Amino acid sequence: WPLIQSDTDYPRRLKQKLEKKAPPILFGFGNKKILNKGGITIVGARDVNEEDLSLTKNLSIDASSQGYTIISGGAKGVDETAMTIALENEGMAIGVLANSLLQKSTVSKYRKFLMTDDLVLISPFNPDTGFSVGNAMARNRYIYCLGDIAIAIGSKVDKGGTWNGAVENLRAKWTPLWVANTNDSDSGNTKLFEKGANWLPKPCIFKDLINL
Repeated sequence: WPLIQSDTDYPRRLKQKLEKKAPPILFGFGNKKILNKGGITIVGARDVNEEDLSLTKNLSIDASSQGYTIISGGAKGVDETAMTIALENEGMAIGVLANSLLQKSTVSKYRKFLMTDDLVLISPFNPDTGFSVGNAMARNRYIYCLGDIAIAIGSKVDKGGTWNGAVENLRAKWTPLWVANTNDSDSGNTKLFEKGANWLPKPCIFKDLINL
């Protein structure tokens, strides 16, 4: 299905936060109603260490158990893990895809959750569009804007989509950003904290973070 800005189910947060820069049309599969629920944005690198992957799984389980939808980009690594773990633990997820929406909607690990209305996949690009770095970077803002808060995992300073998306979000002040305190010397989390991100607390009570 397509959604245009005048449709009832078009995400209000995109219009409120991006105004004239909100995408004029979204293509999607799944439960449109999820798009206006808000939730927890979890994003991160494709290639992450076991510590970051474990953190992703735990956060996704905790957020789902606390009643929050997981919002991510569907890419391999952190994004895909966050979404699939939420769905497998009776949660809901929104995937904002940069490419291949039509193809990914038929993948078995997503299809069953699309059919049960627990998942929605959307893209501002043609459903048959292949991967491009430009589109991947451009869709980051939509992932952030759909969430009540955002968590960036596994960023590297001045490198990759996770870093660029987090910095863009901090500059625009779309959504409060949280990062994990890590022992990884290559992590960009300290730099993101210096730019305005918050340290992620333990334990993580998402209601408290949203209401700060």
